[in-house]
Amino acid sequence: LTLKAAREFIDELYASKARHDERCAQDAKLLRETVEQHLYSYLNTKYGLKQLITRDVDACLDAVRRFSAEDNDVATFGAILRNEVDEPFRLVQRQLKET
Repeated sequence: LTLKAAREFIDELYASKARHDERCAQDAKLLRETVEQHLYSYLNTKYGLKQLITRDVDACLDAVRRFSAEDNDVATFGAILRNEVDEPFRLVQRQLKET
């Protein structure tokens, strides 16, 4: 993935995760997912084929490794994916960037 494509993918994943979290808040039977869990759920819903899911997960993780040093949003996504920081941290980071 290019940096631009990686950022777009990350934004799509965050949007999908937010929709899933909303559904979980409305339906107590649904379980919340970590970003890592949702990555697989999102790609499974998108493709349904294990080979395509694996390909995109590998591409995503490779992009995180390659671009974390130069892009703070990608680095934050990687940290959230590895459960090193809480998910709401990205919102704090965005607010700080806007001020």
